[in-house]
Amino acid sequence: VERTVPTFATSGAEIVSGEALRSGRILRLLLGESIHEVTLSLYATGFAISPEDPRCRATQRAWSPFSLVERCRVKAAEGSGEWAVFKLTIFRREGLDLTFYFACTGSEAHKEREAWVSSIAHSIGRVTMSLFPDVPITVEPLAGRERTRSRIMAGYLLQGGSADAVTLLYCELLAYSGGVARMVLYRDHWCEQVVARIAIAESSGISTRKGSYCTVFGIDQHRFCARTREEKELWLRAVSNVKVKLMFEAPDPSPGEIAVFRAAVGERVEALPA
Repeated sequence: VERTVPTFATSGAEIVSGEALRSGRILRLLLGESIHEVTLSLYATGFAISPEDPRCRATQRAWSPFSLVERCRVKAAEGSGEWAVFKLTIFRREGLDLTFYFACTGSEAHKEREAWVSSIAHSIGRVTMSLFPDVPITVEPLAGRERTRSRIMAGYLLQGGSADAVTLLYCELLAYSGGVARMVLYRDHWCEQVVARIAIAESSGISTRKGSYCTVFGIDQHRFCARTREEKELWLRAVSNVKVKLMFEAPDPSPGEIAVFRAAVGERVEALPA
């Protein structure tokens, strides 16, 4: 039976509703254009920006798991007082990333920024967690599935789709063979239907972003989102270790060596927060 791949929309078309978890006045910075005061409201499902100036357009978006929240160091204009700036980046395909800059001002600027950053990170984290099934990362091959015998680790990840769509896939990192490793993407953890295969070579780009909150990482042009920051670091370490082996032209691993790889990853899986 063919199963449908779960796909979720994170576009602004989804209306945020309910009581705001946090709301307050803050400066919005449109780099190279303007700075104006807005009311920023955070909801369980997204956020809304309401300008004080009626001539400016309001903005409303659902939370996206493919987001980065980070503090910024910006030199405030002379005489403008203390500023504490933070940035929310929403990663999208085709170079259509969205970036929102905000600034807290006054004597409590840094304290207020920490509260905003913490609230946004918490909200995105809750939405991200809600999209994942309760299936833990595993290192063991699946009985009866020969293609999984060289598995190093496997677990659910979100993959960034066109513009505002994200897809839930079961991803399996296989040991390298013949100078190439592979990430196999399945419809689910039964590993019956392969959606795609991603080759990992010594020249592959492995990327992530550091910030107050980000569970996104990349393999070449492919963007993935892990359930938590800790799981992101686990995936990054496993993929990076495979790439290092390829860079040094390591011979294909034996079954015993693959078992050692699994054991190392398994220790880290067990250490993940419950």
